[in-house]
Amino acid sequence: MAQLPEPTRERKPTEDRRREIADAALRVIADQGVGRFTALAIAREVGVTDAALFRHFPTKEAIVLAAIDRVGELLFEAFPPQDADPIERLGRFFRQRVAVIRGRPGIARLFASEELAHAAPAAGAARLAEFRGRSTGFVRACIAEATQRGALAPGLGVEEASLVVLGALLALAHSRAVPPGDVADLPERVWSTLETFLRGAGPRPRSAARRPPPLMRRRSTPKSKRGDLP
Repeated sequence: MAQLPEPTRERKPTEDRRREIADAALRVIADQGVGRFTALAIAREVGVTDAALFRHFPTKEAIVLAAIDRVGELLFEAFPPQDADPIERLGRFFRQRVAVIRGRPGIARLFASEELAHAAPAAGAARLAEFRGRSTGFVRACIAEATQRGALAPGLGVEEASLVVLGALLALAHSRAVPPGDVADLPERVWSTLETFLRGAGPRPRSAARRPPPLMRRRSTPKSKRGDLP
C-alpha cells in the first residue's frame, strides 16, 4: 500500500506574515511589558520559531518599527473623516477612535505607558509622538473651525473645548475603568453629551452664567491656576 505524502504546512504571503508578527509584537509588549519583549515571546505568540521571525525582519528593532507602523494603520484608517460640519466631523473621529482602541486594548496600554517608545529606536518614538500630535491637531482644528463658523457655544474657547473632548476620549479609550463591552452605548452617549456642550444647546457654560452679586464675589475664593488642572 503506497504511503500518502505528509501534508505540507501552508505558508502565508510575506506581507500577511509581517503584519501578523507586528500584531503579535504589540500584544507581547502590551501584556508582558518591555522586559519580556523578546524574539522568543513574539515567536510563541505567532506560533513559529524565533529563527522564522528573522526571515521577515532583520532585527528586533525592525519588528518594533513594524508594530508602530501597524498602530498607525489602525488609528488612522479612513482618516480624516469627512463632513461639512466640523462638529459632526469631530464626532465621527471620536467614535472611530474609541472603537479602534477599545477593540484593541493593547494600543491604549502602549500609549499610556510609553513602553513601545522605550523599546523602539529614536525614529519609532518620534513616530508615536507624530500620532499623538496628529490626533490632537485634528481635534483642535475642528473646534477652531466651529468657532470661526459661529457653531461653538458662546464663551467657550478652543483650548478648553479641546481639553474636554480629548479628556473624554482618553477616559473612554485608554482607561481600564471602562471594560470593553460593559456598556456598549456609552461612547455614543458620551459624544451626545459632548456635542451638547460644544454647541451650547444645553445648560450654559459657567463663564456665561449669571454672575453672583457683588457681596458674594468679594467673599468667593480665588480661582485656581491653570497648573492645578490634572
